[in-house]
Amino acid sequence: MIRTGLAFLPLLYAVVLAGAVLLLWLAGEWRRSRLRRREWRAMGQCRLCAEWVRPAQGADLWRCPVCRALNDRAAPSDL
Repeated sequence: MIRTGLAFLPLLYAVVLAGAVLLLWLAGEWRRSRLRRREWRAMGQCRLCAEWVRPAQGADLWRCPVCRALNDRAAPSDL
């Protein structure tokens, strides 16, 4: 068994607590970045005015609310 002094216990408690908080924070950031990527994948960019729009689900053609141009579902990188 490892012998420790009584003064070591608060330090050990603080380190374990800080490690748990760090792990929870990292897990939250990872989840938040996954949700952001999924949200951006659902967005479409107008080919005329470059406005980012969330088209209706399953719509192959959608109309830009700013310039009223018709756009297809292709990704902006396919230009």
